[in-house]
Amino acid sequence: MRHGATDWNGAGRWQGWTDTPLGALGETQAARLARRLHARSFEHVYSSDLFRAAETARLVRPGEALTLDARLRELNFGKYEGASTGDVLHDPEYHEWQLDPWRRPAPGGGESLSEVGERLHAWAQALPDGRVLAVSHGAAIRALLCRLFDWPVVPVPGYVLPFPYVLAHTSLTVLTRQGGRWTLVTYNDHAHLEE
Repeated sequence: MRHGATDWNGAGRWQGWTDTPLGALGETQAARLARRLHARSFEHVYSSDLFRAAETARLVRPGEALTLDARLRELNFGKYEGASTGDVLHDPEYHEWQLDPWRRPAPGGGESLSEVGERLHAWAQALPDGRVLAVSHGAAIRALLCRLFDWPVVPVPGYVLPFPYVLAHTSLTVLTRQGGRWTLVTYNDHAHLEE
């Protein structure tokens, strides 16, 4: 699942590895998901080690053992941590990066999306059997899906990431693995957020 919303999400700022807290909206989203999942059991609960993800996991599964794993982190935006698209539109390095953000790392020590997809794939391949709940981030989850299913990476005008498909905060993306083969069961299920 994706973590709950932060104030930076609401302001359109790129968080990446910046360790921002959940906002009030994110706490409400997590509470709604907790109600939805209360009757389900999980053998393992994992989260990115960034606070917004870990706190979402704690709110969704209070009192359960939680394993933090840095491989579940968001894309490192490099010098664009904390920026918004409007902040960087006149930066030539930004435009060069946007030519192929799947293969090119974000300027200033950031990552490429393929690197993110590979680290999440390594994490997923090493998972034990059983039902697992994992809290990660929007770009990271989509990069994993691109890696697993060869989804296209297509530039989206006015949006920093080359994903034409959205992913709501606290949405569920359900995958199964059998015999080393992955199947996508649901994507962006956020019925708990609907009034």
